[in-house]
Parts: sequence; structure tokens; C-alpha cells
Amino acid sequence: MKVGIVGDAKRAVAWERHLRPHQIVHEVELCPHIQEVGEVEACFLVDESDQNLDILLEGIRQGLNCFLISRQPTDTTKLEKIYRATKEAGVHVQFSHWPTLAPATQWMMDRIHRPSFLSIRRAVNYTQFMNSEDEFRHFWIDELGLCMKWMDSSIHHAEAKQVYLQDTYPVAIQIFLRFENGATANINIYAGASENNHQRVASNRQEILECNVPTQEIRIGRLNSGDHLFFEKHSFDPAKAAEKAALMFLKSVQMDRETSYTSYDAYQLSLQIDQLQKRLLQFR
Repeated sequence: MKVGIVGDAKRAVAWERHLRPHQIVHEVELCPHIQEVGEVEACFLVDESDQNLDILLEGIRQGLNCFLISRQPTDTTKLEKIYRATKEAGVHVQFSHWPTLAPATQWMMDRIHRPSFLSIRRAVNYTQFMNSEDEFRHFWIDELGLCMKWMDSSIHHAEAKQVYLQDTYPVAIQIFLRFENGATANINIYAGASENNHQRVASNRQEILECNVPTQEIRIGRLNSGDHLFFEKHSFDPAKAAEKAALMFLKSVQMDRETSYTSYDAYQLSLQIDQLQKRLLQFR
């Protein structure tokens, strides 16, 4: 495959390194602008700017299969346009929703297709938190996107409560979700912790999966013949996350199948973000 990478030269070169181990890539073209991309089978758009969705839309209209590498976008209007344009153009689009694309998450989603229960707890060290409303917002947006993708069911009911210090410092949020299939999920973020901690727990009637997110280590719990709970471990290399995400995208393009986090996923997440933000404003 011939692959294009669009964006800042330093980041583009870093992504070129992620592509080198993959034998299906035989040529990489680096371009500063989407308009300069030639005949490529896949395009990596590395862009954190406010215009990245406009640039992505332009790439789709050029007939490019695109992987947008950025913070999760939330502009509902633009995401709807991108979703519709993707369908019309018949191209594949993947968003860099890292909670979903992480190797450990992909393994867990294969192991338990639709968990009946999902619990996410994240504690953020207060000295590393920039006290930014937008930064805090993306903490829970990322986890919400994972819950929606993994459950693969419409949200029947949602509750949310955010806590501020002196109405300016977002220190904590709790989100509870009940899905149409009866499953539940909860998200708890705390930004005043003494040390970082990030854990996801998923279960069905047969197993419990507990993931240490920073280390990508998983504990798999089940009952033995004596009905006692025991655990085994499985681990992944966090440094390989980008490399594997790139391969997933390229394989989707090559095999003409849906990407791991699609424009539809991003659009549906943006709709639910809008609904939750309305709930949060009611209780602020």
C-alpha cells in the first residue's frame, strides 16, 4: 500500500516510524497539506487544530481513506457532515479514540463482546492537571466513547453530576449509564489525587476483566471447579498502541470493512455529549 501522512513534519515522521514494521506499506508520502496528497490508498491526518474536521471532510471529498489523529472531536454538526460524506464517497474513516484502539481494550472487547457491567475509575494527580475545563471534559468524553462502543447498545438513561471548587476548578464527575439491553456503566473521574490511577472493570456472567490502563495489564477473573474466584494475567505493550492502531486502519482499508472507531461512532458520541452536558448544567 502507498500511504500518505499529512500534518506537522515532526509528528508525521513519528507516525512514519509506526508504519515501518508493517509489510503491507511499501511507500510513505509526507505532505504538509491535504491538497498535496497524491494517489494513495490510505491517508493519516495528524492535526490537533480547530480546523481538523474541515480538513478531514476535504480529504473524504477527495476520495481518501483517512485516519484522523487528534483529540476526540465533538462538533456534532461537522461530524454529521463527515459521516454522511463518508457514506456518499464510499471511503473508510477512523478516529484516534485511544481508549477503544488500545491493544488491551481490543483484546477485552473480543473476550467479552457486550459486558453486562462496566466500571471506570480515573484519579488524576492534581499537580499534573492544568485546571482546564476542556481538559477535564475530555477525560470523561474518552471514557464515555468507550462505554458506548463496547456496549454496542443505545443509552436508555443517563445521570451525571460534576463537582467544582469555587465554581472554577472541576475536581470530580460521576456518570451513570443504563443501556437498552439492560447493561450498566459508571464513570468516575477525580482530578485532585495524590497520584495517577486509571482502572477499567468489565464483567459478564462468566468472567471479570480488570485493566490497569497505563500499564495495559489485564487480570482475568473466573470461578474454578470449587467455585472460588481466581485470576490470571495478560499484558500488552503500551508503546505498541499507535503501531497497532495504524495496522487496524490499514487492514480495514485493505479488506474493505468497517474501521475500529468510525465516523458514525464519533457522531453518536457527540450527540450523547450534548445530552450529558445539558444534564450537568441542571445541577451545577
